[in-house]
Parts: sequence; C-alpha cells; structure tokens
Amino acid sequence: MNDKVKKYDVPLKQYHMLQTSLEVDYPYFPFRISIDYVLVHDASSNKNREKFRHFFEKAAQKEGLIIRHESSAQTHFTLISTPFHRLCREAEMSQMCFPLKDCQIKPAVPSCCIPLSNLFVTDDTVCHINAPFQRKNGPLFVNYTNEKKFFTPAQRGFLTHQILTKIDISKDLGFSNKQIEGKEEITLLSDEPLRRKGLNWMLMKDVYDEGFILHAPSTEEPYFKKMKDTSNVSYTDFVMEIEEDPRKRLSDSWGKWMKFQPLNKIREYFGEQIAYYFAWQGTFITLLWPATIFGLFVFVYGFIDSVSTSPIDWDDCEDIKNTTITCDSKKGVSHFFTSLSQWFMSSFDTRMNAFFAVFMSIWGSVFVQIWKRNNSVLSYQWNSEDFHSVEPDRPEFRGSKLKEDPITGEDVWISPAVIRYFKFVVSFLFVSFFMSLTFISLMLVTLLKIWANHFFKCDTSYTFNCWFVTAVIPSVLNTLSTMGLGAVYSNLVEKLNRWENHRTETDHNNSLIVKIFAFQLVNTYTSLFYVAFFRPESHGFQSNGLFGLGESFKDTCIDETCGSLLAVQLLTHTLIKPVPKFTMDVVLPYLIKIFRIHQWSSRTDIRFENNDETNVLIREWLKPSAGDFVLWEMNEKIIMFGTTMMFASLFPLAPLLSLIIGFVDMRIDAHRLIWFNRKPIPQITTGIGIWLPILTFLQYCAVFTNAFIVAFTSGFCSKFFDDGYCNVQNRLLIVIVFQNIVFILRYLLSCIIPSTPAAIKLAKRKKHYVIGHILEKGDVPHKTRAKKKTRIAKIAWITMNKREKRSRGSK
Repeated sequence: MNDKVKKYDVPLKQYHMLQTSLEVDYPYFPFRISIDYVLVHDASSNKNREKFRHFFEKAAQKEGLIIRHESSAQTHFTLISTPFHRLCREAEMSQMCFPLKDCQIKPAVPSCCIPLSNLFVTDDTVCHINAPFQRKNGPLFVNYTNEKKFFTPAQRGFLTHQILTKIDISKDLGFSNKQIEGKEEITLLSDEPLRRKGLNWMLMKDVYDEGFILHAPSTEEPYFKKMKDTSNVSYTDFVMEIEEDPRKRLSDSWGKWMKFQPLNKIREYFGEQIAYYFAWQGTFITLLWPATIFGLFVFVYGFIDSVSTSPIDWDDCEDIKNTTITCDSKKGVSHFFTSLSQWFMSSFDTRMNAFFAVFMSIWGSVFVQIWKRNNSVLSYQWNSEDFHSVEPDRPEFRGSKLKEDPITGEDVWISPAVIRYFKFVVSFLFVSFFMSLTFISLMLVTLLKIWANHFFKCDTSYTFNCWFVTAVIPSVLNTLSTMGLGAVYSNLVEKLNRWENHRTETDHNNSLIVKIFAFQLVNTYTSLFYVAFFRPESHGFQSNGLFGLGESFKDTCIDETCGSLLAVQLLTHTLIKPVPKFTMDVVLPYLIKIFRIHQWSSRTDIRFENNDETNVLIREWLKPSAGDFVLWEMNEKIIMFGTTMMFASLFPLAPLLSLIIGFVDMRIDAHRLIWFNRKPIPQITTGIGIWLPILTFLQYCAVFTNAFIVAFTSGFCSKFFDDGYCNVQNRLLIVIVFQNIVFILRYLLSCIIPSTPAAIKLAKRKKHYVIGHILEKGDVPHKTRAKKKTRIAKIAWITMNKREKRSRGSK
C-alpha cells in the first residue's frame, strides 16, 4: 500500500476520519473502495434493534458486502461498500445492459418538431450499442478492466440498494424475546418467518433511522471551499484525491440556460427515473416556444383591437391638460387606469381566440407524440426498455390468507379481493369528500365576492376598484384555498394509500399518483370551470341566484366579459402557485437544515469542532432528503400542462408564463439535487410510467374544454354571427366542427410523426444482431473490422513517415 493510501489508514473510532474522502481503506483490500451506502441509527437504541442490526449486517456480509462503522457521540454510521465482483454478479442477475467495445453509435439528441442547432448541445457522451452483461464476456464491454469506471455512480447505488432490499433475515428472526418478571422467554412468531425482512423492513421498524447514498466529492461544496481558506495543504490533498468531479461537470453543463440538458450525464449520476423526468420537462419547455410566440401575437392583436375600439374618452375629465396637481388631474389618472384595466380585460377575448384554441388543442397532441418519440430514443440509448426488475413485497404489506405462489410454489401471504375492493370504495369516498370541499370553498369565495360587489356598488359603475375587488381578490382567494386544501389532502392521502395495503412499491406509487392527480385536477380546475361555464348569464344556471337564494345572490357575467374574468383567474393561479412550491422546495428545507446543524452543534456531549465541519458523513446526513422528488414534481408539471392546454384559448399568455416558470423551476431543481439535497436512490424505469396515460387523458379533455369555451364562453359566436343566429344549436355546431377538425388534424400528425423513429427501429435490429452474435460466438462482429481498419491506418502512417525520411535524406 503506497503512502498516499496509508495517510488515511487511521482508527475508525476517531470521529473525523472521513473528512474529505468518500473512499476508505480495508485491511484485506490492497486498494481503496468506495462507500456505496450509509445507514444511520442511534447508538442508545434497545437490544432488540441491536440484534436485528447484527443479523442484517451479518447477512449483508454473506452477500459479499463490506461493512465498517463510524460513530459520533450517539449517532452511529454503518458504511456499506460493494466490491466490483459483487456488483458484476448482481448486474448479471438483473440482466442490466452495458456498452460494448468498438460499437459506437452517433449520439443523438431527442428529436423535436423545431430543428435546433448543435450549438445548444451540452452532452458529449459517446454512445455505444448495449448488450446484457455477462461476466464470461466481460472484456467485450467498455471499461470492464477499470473497476472505478465500469459502473456509473447511479448504477452502483441502484445495485447496492437492490442487494440490501433483497436481503432476508426472516429465518433468523423466527423467534422473539419477551421479558416476563425479569426473565427472558423465547416465543415463536407464527407468520413472521414468511415475510421478507430486508432494508425496507429495517427502516420501517426503526432499526435504522435513515439510509442514504453519499454524493460524489466536489471542490464546489461550501465546506471544502472553506477548507481552502483555512488549510491550503488539506485542500490540496483533497483535490489530489478527486480523480473526477462529476457534480461540478454536471453543474457546469446543466447550469447553461440556453442549452440542452446533459441527459446522459444526469442519467449516469442520478439514474433513469430522474433523467426521464428532466427529459420530459425539457421537451415540454422546448415545445412551449411556438405556443408562446403565437400566444404573444394573439394577445398583442387583442390589446391593439381593444385600444382602437374603446379609446379613452377625456371629455369625462375636465382640466386634464392642466399641469397643476388638482382633484381633476387625479380624476384623469384614475380614468386612465380604469381604461387600461378595461383594455387589458378585453384583449383576451378576440376573434383570434378560436384559432389559438385549435392550435393549442393540436399542440397538446403534438407534444404527446413528440414525447413518445423522445422516450423511444432515450429508452434505446439507455437500454431501459429491456430492464425488468422483480419487486419484493413492501414491508408494510400484510396478507390475511396463505396461498401457493403459482411461479415459485412457495406459500405466500395475499390480501383477499373482497378486502381490497372495500378499501378502494373507502378511498373513493374519501377523495370525493375532499372534492366536495373544493366546491364548498369556491362557493364561500363567491358569496364574499357578491358582498363586495354590493358594497362597492359595482352594479352601477365598473371602475378599477371594482375590477380589483370583484375579479382579482376572489381569484387570489380561490388560489389560496386550492393550495391549502391540496396541502391537507396530500398529507392524509399518503396515510390512506398505505392503509390500502399494496403488495409492491409500483402498485403503491401508481395508486398514490392517481389519487393525488384526481384531487388536484378538481382542486385546480373547479374555479376555472365555474367561471367558464357556470357564471355566464346566458347559460341560465343562475336564473334565481346561487342555490335559489334570489336575484341579489346572482354571480353572473355578461357573455363578452366572462372570457376576460377566466383569464384573470388563470393569471392569478399561474403567478401565485409557484410561491408555496418554492417555499416547500427551497426555503423550508433550508430552514430545516439550519435547525439540524444548530441542534447538532448545540449538543452538550460533543463539541462542533472545525474538523467536523468537513466530515462527509455528518454533512451529507444533515442535508434534507429529496423525498418522492419525481412524483411531486411531475404532478405539478402535469397540472401546469393541463392548465396551459385547456384554458389558454382565453389566456394566450399562459404558454409564456409556463415557459418562464418551467425554466426557473428546472434550474432550481437541478441545483438542489446536486448541491442541496441528499442524493436520491437511483431507480431504473422505462419512462414516465403512469403519467403517460394521464397526459393522454388531459389531451382529450383539452379538446372538449376548448371547444365549449370557444362556443359558449368566448365572444366568438357573436363576433362571427348575428345575435339572432347565436343560439344553442349553432353553438353546439361550433363544438362539433371544432372537435372534428382537431381530431382529424391530430390523426394526420400522429401518422406523420411516428412514436418510434425509423433510425431507432434500424438501430434495434442492429442491436439484436450484435447480441445474437455475442451469444453465439462470444465476440463483437465489428471488432475484427475495426482492427483491420486500425492496422491499415498504421501501415499507411508508417509508410508515409518512411517516405518523408527518405526525401529528407536525399536533400
């Protein structure tokens, strides 16, 4: 062992052993090995939990994992490392694919309807044909001889997490210890030996408090920057220890605003699940550009049309040209702002809205088709489509009946169908109850608006104050109530979903996604649908006021103004909703982190030394967890997608606001994943999962919503037909024509834009040929050809050099 390694070989009991490195020395390894997983527990826990940890760590060592311990006061860290040979065995059992030597393919950026220049590309990762990994054919794969580079950071974390999850200590825990009058009695547990007890079960039972993966060391970490100021020697040693800085390289390329995202680098560091999310978000933002440009054109056209048709009448304001500040001049300013608000309100409902509604409906179909195309490209490049993991039962799953497994023949616990259906009915009633609360909150805000309308006498004159009180404030209150109900519902629905007792994590997450989306769909869109379809006076839903309370409780709008009110409601939704999200994603985790650091430093049993400030384990442990990052972020973006597509026909600035929010949110998410939060557990997926059918559902909803908004809410019918012909029959005719046009164009575009590019179909055929050749002959078919080309090039180079030497000699 060289001197560079020996200087880190210190006793493990010392608290600041792991100050700068994520690798440790093991007595029986002649090299340093990375820390792939960290488990945390309180050293003062009871003996039963200590026994569980003993069995678990013993089983982990039998699986080939290497375990060491680090402690600080009452906090104990279990450091788990997975040797290269164990990672290879797990990768082979999981049928993971890896790149083959001499089989490079031209890296392709996911296709888009707008051709973009190569100046926007930031990812320079070289792509290869991938094949299922086999240890006997290991030399055929790229970097197989380099144990530190063969597996990406995400693959190491995923494989280690999978090994720990599959560990089963149920046979070791087939008995329990009970204390009876000071004596220990051993009793058998009836059904516990049949339940798998791996990492998830240990975390559920609080045997370990937390489990996480360490971020790669980086010179950009704040405490390492502080080290440079305090001890330049230690910082120089730390920099020498870092062979690569993947987080800095990822941050540098990801932080460029007008560039494509480095999706391959994101996938290598965070895994496929997070990479697919950012790929979807990047596709969404890219395709928002044409919608934004068209929307700006529609808004400018509407504003100019409003100004030209309703110019300011200065006759109502005398002495407006007087330069002195008088009451009349103040009246003129108020008159100007009143006219400005009227222009703004009228600019949303114009003749162009119908065409923009058709465009946005088709845009949604194009987006879904483009994403399917991009997904097929990425799934081929990342070989995620061929990955099939066998999920173990969730530790929370509890069956009440034994049944023979038709595949393994073993007895397994199941939950009877009757019990599952009963729980589904209860869940449906729960979600329906919260949906009704959304409607109640909307009605309460509406009654408050009716009171304000009478108090400010807006029936006689519609001023700027009336617009602010009866349009803006109710929109804000509706948005706040929406967010409040959403926060309460999110906390309760997770408990309800666990009560449903799903067997696998995928079933659990899919059920949770459906519940969250169903409520958010109603919670977000109820007020918008109310303004669009329930408030117009011509629809006749409030002939005798709200709930039949009388004429004074009417909350109606004239047909020419309902579209503008819907635009204001949508504007407040779009502007206010990102504020609490930013608070939950950035501000609150930051405060929690500060509190945990303060709580740690104020302990009486340990002093927060300067050396401890650079301890990797402590700093990574104190970072807030990212939680279910993809689930909540996708839910927010899908709701934004639906809002933009369904109601942009009367608010053409919606694509612009979504574009700005998406740009800012993407960079915030990237920064907090790389530097602020703990590293999420990498997961291999084949795409965005159940969110794709949700996108398709919203796509169809948008077509029907835009059709009815154009026909019944906007002034399109009265602008193109006489009032006598603008009846219900003609409006329904507009709906039918609108829908048929959109569906025909959607079908034509789906034929023009196939979900799988022809190049990917050809590449898949080539991949199957290469894999078949490897399985048959144990060699890559292109390897020999590449050698011949190299040999011919070398001969040509040698011949050329000889000729040059001869020519120089003759001179």
